[in-house]
Amino acid sequence: MSSSANKNANLKFKRVDVSFIYGYVNHNLYKSMEPPKDESNGFDKIWAPIYNLNRSSDGFYVQDLKELIKDESIKVIGKNIPNGINAKLSTHVLRKRHNSSKPKETDGGPGCLTIKISVESSQNKTFDLKILHDILHLVPRVSDALPEDLSRIEGLEYFDKSEISGRVSRHSSIFKLFCNLLSENQKCWNELYLPPHEGCFEQCKSKCERFYSFYDPAHQIDPQIPYIFVEGFLPKEDFHKSFIAKNSDHSMYTNEIGCILERWLKTYNFEHLNLDYYSNYKNNDEMIDKDKGVFISRYRDKKAFTLFSSIVALLLKSEYDYNVPAAEITTNSLLSFLQFSRVQLHNALWLNKQLDKLVNEVCEQKTIVKILQSKEKLNVLKIKVARSMDNPIYYLWDSVFGQEIPTIKIGRSVKQLEEDTIKKLNLINELIADKIGILQLLDIHKSLN
Repeated sequence: MSSSANKNANLKFKRVDVSFIYGYVNHNLYKSMEPPKDESNGFDKIWAPIYNLNRSSDGFYVQDLKELIKDESIKVIGKNIPNGINAKLSTHVLRKRHNSSKPKETDGGPGCLTIKISVESSQNKTFDLKILHDILHLVPRVSDALPEDLSRIEGLEYFDKSEISGRVSRHSSIFKLFCNLLSENQKCWNELYLPPHEGCFEQCKSKCERFYSFYDPAHQIDPQIPYIFVEGFLPKEDFHKSFIAKNSDHSMYTNEIGCILERWLKTYNFEHLNLDYYSNYKNNDEMIDKDKGVFISRYRDKKAFTLFSSIVALLLKSEYDYNVPAAEITTNSLLSFLQFSRVQLHNALWLNKQLDKLVNEVCEQKTIVKILQSKEKLNVLKIKVARSMDNPIYYLWDSVFGQEIPTIKIGRSVKQLEEDTIKKLNLINELIADKIGILQLLDIHKSLN
């Protein structure tokens, strides 16, 4: 890091929590081994995402993975702090339906896994952007994913012995942790390009492979880059002066906040923040006060300063809670919003992947029997698409949203992807019908000659 970066760094943290939010779709067929007689396969019954705010046995719920990670003490090794940062690791999964006696045996469907890394300063000290950047660089940037730029985790070596760790060893340590935790926690999770897991039931094996794998095994960077939620606790005096007091001014933090939102690889790049870039956001995503040159908080709780970008959500607040749980409530509601957003996005990505593979399959088929098999698979995907339109975000409107949050880029991107999915599905449906018609005409032509 340059000396000027140290000199001009203004953000000082007492504690930082960084959550990495991964989406997934679970092909758990444990309860669908024998499909009902009137259904073609067991997939029809495992999708329906029932969104229940109480997260009862019929809806989504949060499960801490304490049996796998018990507030594990780890060390993050990065470029800025080569000797490492002592941190705490915790994880939880947001998923559907739960059998408390057999937690791996769920009904399947969409979900997300959140990995949180917490760093806290000693009693009378603070730390700056360098330590935060080392944590953020546990995952790559797609545009510049050189392995030497990545941080790594020490203290989880026992996972290296797993089969999945060997298969994803070339990827970042945080993605490897995600794969290990999910494979340990879910039966038949096979979004990775893997054969059915060891011990998978014989009846399950053929079904595990019925749909296409989600990840490209030849990919040289992490197959999935998580969404990141940064929660920074500032000293009480700093936060009150810059964010709460009348006529407060946080312009001294503007460049560093921009650096966090874009997750730049070089910390000193915050000195080169171009405010014009943020000023050109559409009005409903406006991030900069053009007159003051400062970022605008995007949440209704004044005691928590909140900003969103397409890759990072930033929540700044005081180490002191003002004797009210407002800041904690804000954190939990925003995390729920981000987790369900990731679930929704991953659903749409997974469905698009299946449709992309299916259209190639249909193009290569030369018999009506084979095309009808593809038609059967398309019908299952139609059910999945229809059921995934039941969006949990809408049910969280009052308890989670400030009035501006639904308009952020995340929501618009998912909506567009879902619309494209429906268009693609309809095109494939027409393609199958046309191919069946052509093959029928060819059969008639052959029978007449």
